[in-house]
Amino acid sequence: MPTPLYVQIRREIEAKIRSGDLPAGARLPTEMDLSTEYGVSRATAQRVLNGLAEAGLAIRRRRHGTFVADVRRQINLLGFVTPEVAAKGTPGRHEVISARVVRAADAVLTLPGAAPDAAVVELVRRKLDAREEPQSVERHVVLFAVAPDLLNENLEHLVTLPYLRRRGVPIDSIRLYLDPVAIDEHDAALLDSEIGTPALMRRRELRADDGSTVEVVTTLVRPGTAEFFLELPVPAT
Repeated sequence: MPTPLYVQIRREIEAKIRSGDLPAGARLPTEMDLSTEYGVSRATAQRVLNGLAEAGLAIRRRRHGTFVADVRRQINLLGFVTPEVAAKGTPGRHEVISARVVRAADAVLTLPGAAPDAAVVELVRRKLDAREEPQSVERHVVLFAVAPDLLNENLEHLVTLPYLRRRGVPIDSIRLYLDPVAIDEHDAALLDSEIGTPALMRRRELRADDGSTVEVVTTLVRPGTAEFFLELPVPAT
């Protein structure tokens, strides 16, 4: 079945928004403009703009026009290392790309301190938002000895910190790294992005009270969809 024309037009405009060709605040064509440019009815043009607004990509203002919304998420990096926040996860669901038990030497990430032949659980997931748009790619490597039944969990909604707490794993500290990277071919396909696009990857390590690392997880955020910040309280004088 061919893709409806209004969907084709909406996707064309959406691509310009996500690429930055139409930045936040930019005025979008009017219904009359779209009708003339694409040779469609006003009803079809209205459906296009309403669809963009319903997807959170545009804001329609009566008598003023339709404007590109700021679609970037605001992410407080402290939330990634604060146990209370990290235990909740973020809205949306995970799509499981792969889940397996492998040797530490063969895992997608290096688990600091793990022997090459140590068994680890490797989990690769793609995070989707409420509109089923890709947000990020997450890669977990967890020491098998502390998570032998992890793959029996509901992996679409699993948040590893509360899982490890339920198992009685004594998590003593959380360490966060920020690594600038360029999107490779595999991740470009998963994130619907261009190969070579600069991106920010968050890398988190969970450490037990004996100093060993029990989990390492990386989160590669889809370029152009988020702004990262740190917000600290001002100490009282």
